[in-house]
Amino acid sequence: MARIKKLIITGYRSIGDAVEINFPEGKPLILIGENNSGKSNIVKAINLVLGQFHPAYHQPDDHEFFERDQNKKIEIKVEFDPEDRYGDKYTEVVWRYNKNSPEPLQYRGRSGQLYGSSDGYIRSEHRDSCICVLVEAERNLAYHLGYSSKWTMLSRLMHRFHRALSNEPQIKNNLEKLFCEIKNNFYNVPQFGNFIIELQNQMDNLIGSMTYRLNIDFEAYNPVNFFHALRLQAKENNEPRTLEEMGTGEQQLLALCFAHAYAKAFHGGIVFVIEEPEAHLHPLAQKWLAKRLDEYCQDGLQILITTHSPSFININNLEGIVWVFKENGQTKVKQININDLIDYCIKTGVPQNKISEVSVLPFYNSNSTTEILSGFFSKCVVLVEGPTESLALPVYLSKCGFDVLREGVAIIPVLGKGNLAKWVRLFSVYGIPCYTIFDNDSNDDRNKRKREDILKALNIQNPDEYLISEDILINNDFAVFGVNFETSLRNIFYDYQRLEQDAKENGIESKPFIAKWVAEKLDINDDKNNNGKEIIERLIDAIKSKII
Repeated sequence: MARIKKLIITGYRSIGDAVEINFPEGKPLILIGENNSGKSNIVKAINLVLGQFHPAYHQPDDHEFFERDQNKKIEIKVEFDPEDRYGDKYTEVVWRYNKNSPEPLQYRGRSGQLYGSSDGYIRSEHRDSCICVLVEAERNLAYHLGYSSKWTMLSRLMHRFHRALSNEPQIKNNLEKLFCEIKNNFYNVPQFGNFIIELQNQMDNLIGSMTYRLNIDFEAYNPVNFFHALRLQAKENNEPRTLEEMGTGEQQLLALCFAHAYAKAFHGGIVFVIEEPEAHLHPLAQKWLAKRLDEYCQDGLQILITTHSPSFININNLEGIVWVFKENGQTKVKQININDLIDYCIKTGVPQNKISEVSVLPFYNSNSTTEILSGFFSKCVVLVEGPTESLALPVYLSKCGFDVLREGVAIIPVLGKGNLAKWVRLFSVYGIPCYTIFDNDSNDDRNKRKREDILKALNIQNPDEYLISEDILINNDFAVFGVNFETSLRNIFYDYQRLEQDAKENGIESKPFIAKWVAEKLDINDDKNNNGKEIIERLIDAIKSKII
């Protein structure tokens, strides 16, 4: 069965200039980014080419053209592994629409040199080698696990079973006999037998003037409905349950298991696309599902998901993470590989002998947290040393009119000064705006190496002037809070120390929670706090400059 290598989209919906997305081998493809960045449009593009409806007959609507301009060309190309071709024939499939072309709508497969011709018409049997099964955000799961159309997962599976049965004449004969016995036993129910007789009499009366006789019967078996007699059924305590009785989360897991079993039985053949798999699942279930997705991909199932949950981001699958964003109204993507990350780290100060393909991803993965990975979903990442800053800073910023949640800014603790540089590099190589806050506390950095590394990661050429100051320094890319965060705030807010003592008297002992309590109680508009308020406002301006 065919394996996708690359997806290239041009001029489709919010995508203007071509975007290219590489599919990792044996791992899921994860589309991340803000709402309205274009993730769903990427999903719609691959579903148009590989989904249930034959794209050769698709006439695009106005909204499918970039900027709704029908004079612009749409092109969607899917490239396949030359060793694992589409329909065992094509290395790429292209769907394009160009109103100004003599042949506006084209849907072709390109087979390279293997078959002697470059282009060919794609048949339905070719399409069976890689079908797109899309589970949309509104969850059309009952559809895929039923027989409402021939395109559902269950219908496709039964069609394959029927084809396999055609090659087993003895089994087919045995099944015909067994199903005839089942049908004949139904006639032992008097009401059933009487109904069949009455139905036939009525038909005979209605068509008596016709030259042929139409016989009516119930079939327990024919080539069409044998496998359709099979229904997917779940049981709980040996009691059957319908799909409607199952929660949406359970249905989702069942659909995933179904797709995996299909791929295993038929050696691939499915690209399973799930929009927001975290929906209807609690946080632990999300982590469990993310782990299962990785395992299923290793078994041959191709999976593409869009998500807003950091549970589905695994740094070990770096090549499968695609950041989707908008630039000048167009959907863009950023996808990096391990060599891109290594080159960027070396460029920003990491010694070449300290980083390698073997060590870099496990190093990042072991140091990641759910909170850190949530930065991939923000407009701007503000990296801080620990929870004291991450709990207190949003309060100060809000009191000066800057709501970080509303603005899409993530203030993320990286659990130590020594971790700041590594995350600056990772977010920056993706192009995610990044602002860094640290202090000049030398207790754990006496040789200044950690702070120097932070400034190297930020491409600061002359770091020494920033590493000795005990004042608060606000830069376009970073801020230094003097000796340490709390000491700096005591110096700029006149009643900070009194509020710290009040917090302790109210039973608050943890340093981060004291800092948050003080921030909540402090009157930043008091004239005596004007100096502190001015500094916070300058910090806001610096962060805003990252997201404008």
